[in-house]
Amino acid sequence: MMILIGHFFAASLLTFILASIVHSQFVIHALVAINIEVTWLDRLNMTIQDIQGLFPTLGPIISFSLLCGFLLVALLKKFKPSANQYNYILLPFAGAVALWLMIIAMHPIMNITLIASARSSAGIASLSVCGVIGGWLFWRLRSGQALLKAEA
Repeated sequence: MMILIGHFFAASLLTFILASIVHSQFVIHALVAINIEVTWLDRLNMTIQDIQGLFPTLGPIISFSLLCGFLLVALLKKFKPSANQYNYILLPFAGAVALWLMIIAMHPIMNITLIASARSSAGIASLSVCGVIGGWLFWRLRSGQALLKAEA
C-alpha cells in the first residue's frame, strides 16, 4: 500500500511541476506578446516562483483530480478485468481527462478561470498533456517497468 501511495505521489508531483511550468510559460508568452522584455533568468525565476506559489493550492487540486481519474480506472478494471491489459492507455488517458475536467469544473464554481494558461484551447491541451505524462508515470511505476531502459 505504501508503494502505491508513493507511486501516486510521484505521478501527482510530476504532473503538478509540469503544469506549473506550462502555466508559467503561457503567462510569460503573453507578457512578451505585449512587448515586455523577459530574460531567460526572469523566465527561470518566474517559473520557480510559480512552482512554489501554486503548490499549496494547485498541488492538492491536481492530486485530487488524478486520484478520481485513477480510481475510475481501478473501478473499470474491477468490473472488466480484461481492461488490465490497457493500463498503458487508460492511466495516461485518465490523467488527461482528470486535468481537463479540473480546468472545466473551476470556471462554473468560481466564475473565473483561475489558471491563466487555461484561458485558451492550447493552454487546456498543454495542461492535459501534463496529465497524460503523470498518468504514464503512474502506469510505469505500477507496472514495475524501468522508467528508462539502458542500452548495452
